[in-house]
Amino acid sequence: MTDSTSSAETRPEGVDQNEPKDDTLTSCLLFEPPVKTGNISLSGLHFIASHKYRPSEYTHLDNFLNPMWTYLTELLPMWLAPNMVTTIGGIHCGVAYGLQWWYSPDFDVSPPDWVVFLAGWCTIAYYTLDCMDGKQARRTGSSSPLGQLFDHGFDCICCLFFMATTGSYLMIGGTYWYVLLQTSAQFSFFMAQWEEYHTHVLPHCAGKWVGVTETNYSLGLIAIANSFLDRAAFYQRTMDQVLAPLGESVVNLLPTVVRESELRHFLMAGWGFMSVTLVIFSFKRTLTHPRVSTMKLRLYAVSKLATPFALCVAAFLIPPDAVRTRYLSVTVGLAFSLLTKKMIIFSMAKMQYAVVQWDAVPFLLVALWIRFDERLTKMGADFALGTVCFWYAFRLLRWANVTINQICAKLDIYCFTLKKRKKD
Repeated sequence: MTDSTSSAETRPEGVDQNEPKDDTLTSCLLFEPPVKTGNISLSGLHFIASHKYRPSEYTHLDNFLNPMWTYLTELLPMWLAPNMVTTIGGIHCGVAYGLQWWYSPDFDVSPPDWVVFLAGWCTIAYYTLDCMDGKQARRTGSSSPLGQLFDHGFDCICCLFFMATTGSYLMIGGTYWYVLLQTSAQFSFFMAQWEEYHTHVLPHCAGKWVGVTETNYSLGLIAIANSFLDRAAFYQRTMDQVLAPLGESVVNLLPTVVRESELRHFLMAGWGFMSVTLVIFSFKRTLTHPRVSTMKLRLYAVSKLATPFALCVAAFLIPPDAVRTRYLSVTVGLAFSLLTKKMIIFSMAKMQYAVVQWDAVPFLLVALWIRFDERLTKMGADFALGTVCFWYAFRLLRWANVTINQICAKLDIYCFTLKKRKKD
């Protein structure tokens, strides 16, 4: 069901009905317009071929570290494709994630110190390589929109690794705190792509002091610092113990719920508040942007958040003790990754993004089943989540493969190697 404003018949007379059209400010409820082959329409491929990445402003730290990133990039061989640089960074995350899964399967015990240290190092290495891939593309003359899909696509899936690192050393598995940690991070990341979809500018920071660089390097450095701590003793202290040096008179000014909460839970509440703040800022920037100038366009924009929001709600519907936290985490992560990657591509292709994303339905149904079927055992719930997880893994790989092949064919490039230039 597509809104009438998006149909070709509404174009002014004299305009070529086959001319590529920016459909990011139109709306469709249940299904996007059908595509003859693959996932991207002919019009979408036209826009992808001419797409130029437009980030927002950079922070002081970005400008300070830029010479280092440039120097490191110049050490790379000229035959190394930029997407391989991105992939090498992703492998860092994958290796560290696998080790954390082995030593802390459900985030309820802290992994060994060396695993936490390695996770912090891999976070820093991943983001550094993430900042180098674009420079390698410009250095080798191979910049392309495919690089943005790889870059932001890996960012999306690596959110699982970042949240697993934090969740494991805080030992918050089996609680709603972990659900809050992951869903808030992935919803915020989706909103960044949602904002670019409507404004054609990707938000990179909130002011000159706090941005993506500060967040990623902080996550890495904090993980490294945690590898030297007795994490159970440090994070399981109550806030009145943490604030005791300030004096009893100061501590008593705080509400009882704050004084009695553990440090790790207090930090997660702060994370949630920060995430809500970022979402509000994204809302404001998008709904006040000149491209989204009418109430109708604002409603179109907000409606596209319905499915990812439903994923968050569904994750909270599942009682934490009813399933293994890891199964829930991976399933939600893959579902979010699929929706986000689709938003990234449709933003570059300027294609319609439906309000209802049917890829979310399997998880929504399983969440309702686990929540309301009292006869379902924990083993049965884990099996249901595991089945859906394998489906999302297959769906994501299949969707990405088809999309990448379409873009490579359109741009006449290879994915992981540099195509030799024809001699004049």
